[in-house]
Amino acid sequence: MRRLLLTVGMLLMGMALVGGAAVSLVGTSLLPLDQEVGTHASAAGAVLGFGLMAAAVNPAGNLGWVRAGILYGFVVLAFEAGSYYLWHASFHIGPVFFGLAFSLLLIATYPERKHLVPSTPAGKSSVVAPPAPPAAKALTAPDPEKEV
Repeated sequence: MRRLLLTVGMLLMGMALVGGAAVSLVGTSLLPLDQEVGTHASAAGAVLGFGLMAAAVNPAGNLGWVRAGILYGFVVLAFEAGSYYLWHASFHIGPVFFGLAFSLLLIATYPERKHLVPSTPAGKSSVVAPPAPPAAKALTAPDPEKEV
């Protein structure tokens, strides 16, 4: 049952994000900052939504997308709180409620919650050194006497 609820939750969250991205394309804004710096917020929302919907087929095999869906709720809360306290903008409870509700749903229904937070042994760095390149063979000119 939890697996089904996780899949349905990811699908609903993804569809809502894609719908929100589509609606924001139609509306106008006073300051399209995302486009000014070379990104597009609607496209980013659509990519997250489509990714969540595609990952809903096999959530355990797409752990990165599950983590992104969980992170979304906390990022929305941070954005709303930041804009409220820094710019005295109005606080929109709808996106915060939506984001946190689905984040908590994904956490609660994920089959192996211990995999949601990557763990590294104490004192060990999570950065893995790249493998050493293979030993280079000495480049020599072909021996004319060994030609066949």
